[in-house]
Amino acid sequence: MKNTFRRLIFILGCFIAFNTALAQNAKSPLEEIVYLLRNNKVEDVTRFFDNFVPVSINNNASNYSRNQAGLVVKDFFDKNPIRELNVMDSGTPSPNTRSMIATFSTTTGKYTLYMLIKQKDTNNYVIKEIKISKQ
Repeated sequence: MKNTFRRLIFILGCFIAFNTALAQNAKSPLEEIVYLLRNNKVEDVTRFFDNFVPVSINNNASNYSRNQAGLVVKDFFDKNPIRELNVMDSGTPSPNTRSMIATFSTTTGKYTLYMLIKQKDTNNYVIKEIKISKQ
């Protein structure tokens, strides 16, 4: 009986330790997007796009479908791969939205990035707007 109780305590302790480690490694959607951009994995960022996304690049703005927005943003970053990205500000304009302002440098110059992210449901965040402008 004592051995069974010890095994149960050991298994329970391992389970708690494993879940704690997972929770510490979990990234917020904003952190995940920043990580992907810093590593030039723009095609993976597009999975966060909402069904329609307003995209503005150097004051050329349009409302695109998810696929079109992905192509436009990917094309921009293919031509201007990020060398360095610094998040200048991130905030919570309302309870279920997040915003980010970042600067990034490429071989063609320095840019400012603004992104608005909204929580669609408990575990699903979507990019609602992207603005990129040359400094």
